[in-house]
Amino acid sequence: MKTQDFWVRHSSVITIYVIALFLLVLVSILRPGYASANNLNILSAAAAVLGITAIGQTFVILTGGMDLSIPWMFSISAFLFAGITGGDSSTMIYAIPAALLAGIGMGLVNGFGIAYVGIVPVIMTISTNIIFQGLLVGISGGMPGGAPPETFKIFASGGMGSVSTLFMLWVIISAIVLVVLHKTRFGRNIYSVGSNENVAFFSGINVKLTKLSAYAICGLFTAAAAILYSGRLGQLYLAMGEPYQMQSIAAVAIGGVSLNGGKGSYAGTMGGVLIIVVLNGFLSAMNIPPNVQKIVYGAVLFISVLIAARQMSLPTKKRRDLNPA
Repeated sequence: MKTQDFWVRHSSVITIYVIALFLLVLVSILRPGYASANNLNILSAAAAVLGITAIGQTFVILTGGMDLSIPWMFSISAFLFAGITGGDSSTMIYAIPAALLAGIGMGLVNGFGIAYVGIVPVIMTISTNIIFQGLLVGISGGMPGGAPPETFKIFASGGMGSVSTLFMLWVIISAIVLVVLHKTRFGRNIYSVGSNENVAFFSGINVKLTKLSAYAICGLFTAAAAILYSGRLGQLYLAMGEPYQMQSIAAVAIGGVSLNGGKGSYAGTMGGVLIIVVLNGFLSAMNIPPNVQKIVYGAVLFISVLIAARQMSLPTKKRRDLNPA
């Protein structure tokens, strides 16, 4: 009976991981050698970068918001990290905190505008994304960024066989995030605010501060992902964060997190990340043009939202079973 109850409560999340595995097997059959240790190492690193970025997006969406400023928060953080280090490993002790604080600062700007000024999340974050872009392009003169220290590149490119160092780091961070979301008061506040702001307010929750914190967390993890990704690159480029706007939202939606807020789990987002990364590999292996890849992303996101909407229309008790907070 316990096994049946576990399946009912977590079937949607388990299904996501099964789909990811199915896609991996399918593309491996279509492109022999795709599942080689080296390629899996590359895929696991890509999953880690997207997964860490999607942590912040998950927090924000669970509160009923959305962050569309991720692309240029990502780029600014990476450029700042590489710029401060100047290729010198000894300066990483200053560069990493500085880049993380910059991410938190940009997130706080978003959170303040949304929580305290009352600007709609989509409008606020699109506006700041444009502002962040203008700042970076203006400061950099439109030139490519530098490169992180060689020792950091070695760390970011390392791993054990088919599993990258970044993937292992992502798993550790994810475990902490899951504990925070499901076992702490702050995590319960996130869900409560996303479920019903008025009820949360009258329950004694500081709704504005919770929202502000969610966007600060989004900035923090976006910066962390940018720092790690910079270690995989030979040289930084201005639009390096662009892919993560759509992909982070798609991963959250595919993972079963309600875009209306208050429902879902980062465990589902992790499965969504794996699907996105394997789907990327599948489209690339099939030599699908970039414009068609965007169409596929849009279709996948649309279908995911439809499924989420259907779950929201289920009877209350059944919906609670399928999407436990």
